[in-house]
Amino acid sequence: MRGLPIQVKELLTKSRESALLAVELYNKPAVSFKTGAYISLMIIAWTALFHAYYLKKRIKPYFKKGKRFEKIIEKVGNKEIKEYKWWDLSKCVKEYFKSNNPPERKNLEFFIPLRNMIEHRNLPELDISIFGECQSLVSNFDDFIEKEFGKSFMLSQNLSHTLQFSFIDKNILEYKKNELETKNLKQIVNFIKAYRSSLSTNIFQSDKYQYKVVLIKVANHSGRNALPLKFVNYNDLSEEDKQKLHETGIVLTKEKEVKIPEDKLLEDYKFQYEELCSKLKDKFPSFKRNQQFYLIKRKIIANKPNLVYSRRLDPENLKSQKKDFYHPNILKEFENYYSANN
Repeated sequence: MRGLPIQVKELLTKSRESALLAVELYNKPAVSFKTGAYISLMIIAWTALFHAYYLKKRIKPYFKKGKRFEKIIEKVGNKEIKEYKWWDLSKCVKEYFKSNNPPERKNLEFFIPLRNMIEHRNLPELDISIFGECQSLVSNFDDFIEKEFGKSFMLSQNLSHTLQFSFIDKNILEYKKNELETKNLKQIVNFIKAYRSSLSTNIFQSDKYQYKVVLIKVANHSGRNALPLKFVNYNDLSEEDKQKLHETGIVLTKEKEVKIPEDKLLEDYKFQYEELCSKLKDKFPSFKRNQQFYLIKRKIIANKPNLVYSRRLDPENLKSQKKDFYHPNILKEFENYYSANN
């Protein structure tokens, strides 16, 4: 840390150690308060990192009251301790990005209010639901350090900072209303859904906002020296393999962001509701739009959510109604409940 002012060095050390502790704690198998503790420590890490950055640039990251820097006063016994009121993370983010809204900013702004919501809750169910955002939070942290302070200060110099994930398949975003109320999750789930819906497709699909990976179990390789984990570039896949992935609702990450334009999605999800019912009627003569049909459709979509694509009629309005588009493969699922002879 040669050449840096002492206060910058101290803040940078605090920042890096907070992030290292966040990753270490998240990866401890016996800890159930993973996400809550991780987010709290990463908020501290990012705040200290921004403070170090501003002081390095000779910008005082303090709130102002009029023309003077605001101070907070703490009483300890008969003594008063005065200290400048430092910028919180929200203010740091606004000052750094100004009017720009890249995925990195949206990722940070996702966690600031979420941190306050989870402070008094222990929610292991949250881990898998926001794993992608959590991974990007630390990856973006390392990218920021490299950009503003150099590679020698990066976390990856000390560890491989990929977060471990569990095989828990409980996604709180799919919980029923009574489950959300029982576990005091309704406020958090509503926030996550509303925030994600407010993002543009480009930002939401960016690995700077949320980093997603897919692991597919395969047979053991015959070679003794084969790697146990292999990353495959999306561009190296055959068209047949790409199609299979899309049909199962999986899009692999690649060096350049994989974007699926909406018109392409609508080509794949070609049936609107009326068309779906018409196809079912042609295939199953006794088909009726009754309670049985609605229950079957709901069950199919719950098991295979990739068979339906919900689109807001007004993408810019979070309260806009949604319209469902169905993938042709959904017809095969109905065969399990209907037959062509009845």
